[in-house]
Amino acid sequence: MSTTADIVDSITRLVIAVDNLLKTDTVNAIVSLVRRFGIGAPVKVGVDALGSALELIIGWIAKLEQVAAIPDLLEQLDPALEGLKAIGDKSEAEMRDMGMEALAPLAGAAHAAHLVLEKLRAGAVVILQGYLPKQSLASLRESVVAVKATLKALGEALLAAPPATPSTPSLGAGTMPLLAGGTT
Repeated sequence: MSTTADIVDSITRLVIAVDNLLKTDTVNAIVSLVRRFGIGAPVKVGVDALGSALELIIGWIAKLEQVAAIPDLLEQLDPALEGLKAIGDKSEAEMRDMGMEALAPLAGAAHAAHLVLEKLRAGAVVILQGYLPKQSLASLRESVVAVKATLKALGEALLAAPPATPSTPSLGAGTMPLLAGGTT
């Protein structure tokens, strides 16, 4: 059974393969052919549309990365939870003895709140780390950004001046080219 990280990593490898394909001599030859035919501008519209779609995907991945960062945020709350735990660990009598009679009724509530928040934090960490692997998402985003950059470069190449075509020597009127072993 594949984990989410396995799936995201497989998608990343696919995106990298597409990027490598777009960088081949074959694709460059197709771009040159498109320029020769003078249809670079309409083809670039399609390439730009793909780039826009990739930009949307990059935005989605960034949002997933923010959700995947929640365990780190929850870790930053540990000092506050420890403070809540410290209050909750005191009995109402201890609070009164410390001169904190006004806060004494909160001791039990603080203890209960700490237990609930700790369970929520632990559950969120387990779920999010299991389903949204941070490193895999970062690698996926980087690979999609690379494809977008490759598409941008191809789009610019589509609008560049057509490559020079090799010129063939013109034959004078009434002349015939020599065939192998023959004369005119």
